[in-house]
Amino acid sequence: MTQTQTETVPEQDSPGRTRWGIFLAILAVPTLVVAALLALLIAWLFTDDSVAADVKQTSCAEALAFGGTKLPEGAKDAWCGLEAGPEARYTARFRMPRAEIDAWVAAGFPQGPKLRTTQCGDAQVDACLNAGPVAGERASVQIDITHDSRRWSEVRFEAFTL
Repeated sequence: MTQTQTETVPEQDSPGRTRWGIFLAILAVPTLVVAALLALLIAWLFTDDSVAADVKQTSCAEALAFGGTKLPEGAKDAWCGLEAGPEARYTARFRMPRAEIDAWVAAGFPQGPKLRTTQCGDAQVDACLNAGPVAGERASVQIDITHDSRRWSEVRFEAFTL
């Protein structure tokens, strides 16, 4: 028997298959689930989940009478509404001549308070009034007045029970 010489073939230095692809696929599923849960949590935190008030349009005579006053003579673009809820809350928005505001407030609230130009809460508001229920009235009133121009002002009126 004769021995044959065997030739040794050097192995190739190319890397073999790794299991990184399988590992990444397994890791991707829980990562996507956690990302989806975080997105749902953020959406839940930044959405308004309070009960939306159902506002229906009503007559301005009714809305302003609830607060103890009436719509001024020169009012324009009037819109009035009633928010549904356990307590009545009337809102009104209208424009009126700027020069007639003091007379309208004095006629509607003869016992006071007077309009004030400070501590109105909103920096855009030029004058405001907060009146609690006084004798013969059943509602608290908040009035915010913003001067649109030298002649006209926008009035936001709210009357509600406490």
